[in-house]
Order: sequence, then C-alpha cells, then structure tokens
Amino acid sequence: MTVRTSPSLHQHVTHVSHGALLMMVGAQSALEDIEGGVQAGQWHLVLAQTRYLVLICCQVRGLPFGAEPYVAEDGGAIDPCTHVPRADWECAHQLIADAGEFAGRAPAGDRARNWLERVRAWVDATEATLGLTEPLPQLRSPDGMFGALRLVRGWHGLADELGLPPLLPTEWTKPL
Repeated sequence: MTVRTSPSLHQHVTHVSHGALLMMVGAQSALEDIEGGVQAGQWHLVLAQTRYLVLICCQVRGLPFGAEPYVAEDGGAIDPCTHVPRADWECAHQLIADAGEFAGRAPAGDRARNWLERVRAWVDATEATLGLTEPLPQLRSPDGMFGALRLVRGWHGLADELGLPPLLPTEWTKPL
C-alpha cells in the first residue's frame, strides 16, 4: 500500500479522477493523431491536435493546484490554463510554437522526430503527475474501455461524496 499526503482530499481526488479521464479520453487520441500527422506530413493537423493536447495536459497539470475539473454534462466554460505552473505552461507553449513553425515549413526528419519525442515525454510527465501505480489503459485498445470503467467505478462514489462533477456524461451511463 502506498500512502500519500495531500493538503486537500478534494483537490487530490479531482486531480486523479478527472485528470485520468482527461488523459484517456482526450490526450491519448490527440497524441495518436499527432503521431499519425507527423508520419504523413500533415503539419496543420499536427498543429491543431498539439493545441488540443496542450490544453488537456495543462488542465490536468493545474488540477492539483485548484483548477476546475471539466464538466461533461454541459461543457461549461473553464480556463484550462488556470493554476498551471509557469514552467509547465512555457514548455507547452514551446511545443505549440514548434508545431506552428512546422505547419509553415515542414521540418527535416530528425527535427520532427525529436519534437515528437518531446511531446510524448511531456504527455508521459503529465500522466505521472496523477501518481498512479500503473499506466492508464489505452482507450483505443481492445481492453481499454474495460480498464477505464474499472477506474471510474473505483472513483465514482468518492467523487460523488465530495460533490465533484460526474466523471462520465449521464448519456454514457443511463440504462438502455
């Protein structure tokens, strides 16, 4: 058993539960699109998905410092960059700036590969902030949805008890 201290149970549960869902539902697919776009030389797609990925990861990185969780029911307006540590935001900005440069003029192979490795490392570091003992399940894999549902089931009661927004949209969970 691993014991972690947290100044706020509410912030910790928000970070781990909502952060994990943001990473699985948004970041994983954005990263896959970026990887495919780099391989295909689709630099405008890479730029668009890098912006999306950065917003997701910044929101996850801000959650332990008081950022708001995403509310799936109404998609309420939030600032995904609130409470993001400055160094994280600067790194994210550089990833976007480089993707923008690539969209204007395709990079040489090594430069694109090195940039993609920086993106992957940044996403991995974002996931690591969740403090989970195992990597998150890959939603687009054959077993991914079952792994995600196990995580949600484990957090659902506590998130509800703490008054956090639902982890999944009601549309996903209501009986047929």
